[in-house]
Amino acid sequence: MEIKTKRAKDGTFQLSMGYVTFQLPEDVLLKLKDVISVRLNQSSEVDNANHERKIAGYRALANKLVNSNERVVQEFSVALTTEQLVTIARLAEGTSMQDKIIRNLSKQNGQQFKLDIEQMNPITEHQAIINMEQAIPVIRAVANKIKAAS
Repeated sequence: MEIKTKRAKDGTFQLSMGYVTFQLPEDVLLKLKDVISVRLNQSSEVDNANHERKIAGYRALANKLVNSNERVVQEFSVALTTEQLVTIARLAEGTSMQDKIIRNLSKQNGQQFKLDIEQMNPITEHQAIINMEQAIPVIRAVANKIKAAS
């Protein structure tokens, strides 16, 4: 949802959130900004536990993908973005997933992936979760497609 603020002619501020507009005095708007800022910058124990649980699940998935069919890896390697492939490779233990991805890419794409994984900045846990949430449906679709063809 997009949130916008602007000053009205009477000096009050208009806070628009979607289709709803509030007219607020400046001091209220500043306090609201402070509350939102504090909330966005603090994470609760529940949020941290959810992040840890998700990362552990994605690590387990990445480690299972190391033992998956070569054709599955070949198909999803070309369907995912570089960031998603790097995330999967970094979540798996050791370099076995990275090696498997490189083996299943063309020679040129494999060399580019090696460079990308070395040069890419560290991925935050939050970004890794987003990358994996986007990659899982693609991986699932590829696996189902190959299973159906077998």
